Amino acid sequence: MASSYSTRLKIELINPGEQSGSWGTTTNNNLDKSIEQSIAGVYLAALSGTGTTTLTTGSGPQAPDDNQARQAAIRFTNSSATHTVQYPAVEKIYLWINSSTTCTFTMRLGASGNTTTLKPGRAQVVATDGTHWYTLLSQNFVTNTSSLDWVEKTSAYTAVAGDKIFADTEASAAFTITLPADPIQGDEVTIVDSTGHFDTNNLTVEPGSEKIMEQTAGDEMVVDTDGAAFTLVYQDSTYGWRFKDSL
Repeated sequence: MASSYSTRLKIELINPGEQSGSWGTTTNNNLDKSIEQSIAGVYLAALSGTGTTTLTTGSGPQAPDDNQARQAAIRFTNSSATHTVQYPAVEKIYLWINSSTTCTFTMRLGASGNTTTLKPGRAQVVATDGTHWYTLLSQNFVTNTSSLDWVEKTSAYTAVAGDKIFADTEASAAFTITLPADPIQGDEVTIVDSTGHFDTNNLTVEPGSEKIMEQTAGDEMVVDTDGAAFTLVYQDSTYGWRFKDSL
């Protein structure tokens, strides 16, 4: 009877009584490739374009190129603005490193499952239960600042969960910040009027298909108070985004 393979890491499982005289070779290959890769492997994913890349999931002892999804850490490069990476919908912990200064990667479980975002210059430790992503640690390795580090925006921007944004409407007049799509309970976005010009050049906060403070889904929020600083936290589809801190 042929070998079978584990669900998560695709480790070769020898059936009882099989591979007489060669089980030691198979076991050593499992240890040297499958298990070492999953614990200490660092894979360089040099991607291109704005399409979707599906990580390989070859069974048994494989070279890293043939089972990319098994690697403990994946370092991504790309010169495009966005790119989607598809993962198998199984439990795993990853270290992601985004070495690109321009590309934001969308990490997706399966062909249409839950997604999370890896921004340029970020190193991020995540876990998945096969259904959702959970961020355990996020670090800007360029500036060596930890998760929830601040970014400054002067034009239209789509936020990701955890963003802390200095919004400067003085530099280029009024603009819109769009809240993250498909938020989960507890996601937060913090916004600060960095130059005190929200009254003159309003900031618009766009919730997409969600709500802000129980208002009609999709209704924008216009902020016209100079020096405003607030955090929005997502509760659920009924109540939407709510103020954690006051304007």
